[in-house]
Amino acid sequence: MATSLPIEIVNAILELLYYGVKGEPDKATLKSCALISRPWTGPAQRLLFRRVALKGLHRGREHTSFCEATNPCTEHGRELGENVRVMEVHVGEKSGLDLDDSDLAELLTRTPRLYELVLRVTGVYNFTSGAMEKLTQLVADRSLPSSSGSSTSETASPLRIRALTLLSCGVQSPVLYQLLEIWPSIQHLYLGVELAAPPPRWAPASHLYELNLLRTPRLSVLQWLLSSSTDSIQILSFRDSPGRDVDPLLQRIGPKLRSLRLLDCTRRSAVLSHCPNLEEFATVQLSGHLKLENLPTTLEHLFYKRPFADLHLLDCVIDVIGTLPRLRVLTCNSQLSTADERFGELQRLCASKRVRIILDDTPPTVVGIHFVQAVGYAEHRSSA
Repeated sequence: MATSLPIEIVNAILELLYYGVKGEPDKATLKSCALISRPWTGPAQRLLFRRVALKGLHRGREHTSFCEATNPCTEHGRELGENVRVMEVHVGEKSGLDLDDSDLAELLTRTPRLYELVLRVTGVYNFTSGAMEKLTQLVADRSLPSSSGSSTSETASPLRIRALTLLSCGVQSPVLYQLLEIWPSIQHLYLGVELAAPPPRWAPASHLYELNLLRTPRLSVLQWLLSSSTDSIQILSFRDSPGRDVDPLLQRIGPKLRSLRLLDCTRRSAVLSHCPNLEEFATVQLSGHLKLENLPTTLEHLFYKRPFADLHLLDCVIDVIGTLPRLRVLTCNSQLSTADERFGELQRLCASKRVRIILDDTPPTVVGIHFVQAVGYAEHRSSA
């Protein structure tokens, strides 16, 4: 039966498995599907290789298996490598058994259509000049070996990484600056580590669309990162409330922002006054005795979650709904339907204003580096 299905239906089935529940791919089932029949093998493998994580040792099982599967000398290997969109790599000691910067450069030659690079770097690490040369070559046209074994080589397109996630590195490590120098194409930057290394004297050429900060870097670093992105930045996320020393920077970029996400809004809701044109605002922490203030009238999506045990979860939301004439989506805890006695009032108020309520079961925390945000309203609007 499986072999008689049109390939379009096979792809549709496998795509459902890939996106799974809450966006998490069902890799175990996809692996089984790859063994069902030959027509299912290729589509299932391509989805399995869409996101890969290499956390092992140099020439360890994960490293060896990936290199064998993506052998650029074979058509199948190149095809699998071209399907990798997100790759996570743990870079360790150059003198040890871990994958190092040279391994990273070699791995990236196999993923010419990579969209996002996720890095975990051990210690105060900087890329060697040899690795930098290899990485720099990836952004220029280069030759690949022919699958036929002939001396004729094939031209590979430049590697244009659009998203960089740096989950760990030494506080004084310059790796972020080194990567931004190679890839000015990066538009989405996620920082999971505090950075204190002095920024370089050259100005970044990247024009960031999104900056997501799980840890807020030093002000000089933040100013450097956004120095070339004043007109391009549209999504800004803070896990830690920005201090008042960031206000001058927010005054410059705030009018351009379409989405602002603050994990903790208790002390710094005044940040919103710098962002008069927001379409989306997301927050988790808001003290029960405080209100949502300074919300711009341009807001279309409000994302608000509170811990289940807190009382009067919806008071501040109900109070502010009437002040937002463009509001179209409200995302909040699914438990509110039974935990808060004013939920019925909220439903009636939203219905009268044609506001869609999304009850989201995702825990109100920061997951990895990405702020929990069910709809992705700003991204959805930009792609519409």
